[in-house]
Amino acid sequence: MLSEGRRQLYQELQQALEQLQTTAAQDNLDRALLAAEYRKVQQFFGNQIMKADSGELEPSETPPEQSYLTEIHKQLRLLGTDVTFLQASRQPATATARQTAAHARLNTLIGYCGALLQKNSGSSGPTEKAELITD
Repeated sequence: MLSEGRRQLYQELQQALEQLQTTAAQDNLDRALLAAEYRKVQQFFGNQIMKADSGELEPSETPPEQSYLTEIHKQLRLLGTDVTFLQASRQPATATARQTAAHARLNTLIGYCGALLQKNSGSSGPTEKAELITD
């Protein structure tokens, strides 16, 4: 089980990703705002989650959480690439493709957070499962 502090951090990350997804889904996308929100999410992940005290992790939970952390970190870096390319795109078709890619990546990230939180909640209710995707 995740400690309450770590659970709260993952919930905050999930909420920040959902806000970023809302921004990314806008028809008249403000690319600068998207980039700024992405940087905030990236900083939160790096400063709050990755640098959290490893003593908060129970030994039995470390490997599963570490797997999710690795995938979240990778997907966030790839999202950064999508955002950068989206900002640089000049053709509407290219911008739309990059926006779609960013939206899909955000869905994956939100799913990872949800799966990690659900896995550690101890509840057995119906949920949408997110499987780790290793590219």
